[in-house]
Amino acid sequence: SLWLQELAGMRDRIRDTRSALVQGLAARNVQRDFSFIERQRGMFSFSGLRDDQVNRLRDEKSIYIVKGGRINVAGITSKNIDYLCDSLAEVLT
Repeated sequence: SLWLQELAGMRDRIRDTRSALVQGLAARNVQRDFSFIERQRGMFSFSGLRDDQVNRLRDEKSIYIVKGGRINVAGITSKNIDYLCDSLAEVLT
């Protein structure tokens, strides 16, 4: 039962992180619709970022996203989400 509670907690945290990411991008006036991220499931999310944008995030912001734009949602925390959203907004404009 403890394992099920921990699993539910992780699932809820990832769901909330997905929502916070989408809301954070919208708050930064990113024109692209990222609401699909909230509908995805699991620890990783397809972002739709191009490889050149992924490279800029890695090279200029020290944010690692694999080519093809897959993001490790489980690695996003309350301490780094603002930096991530600011950086995404910068490379998307």
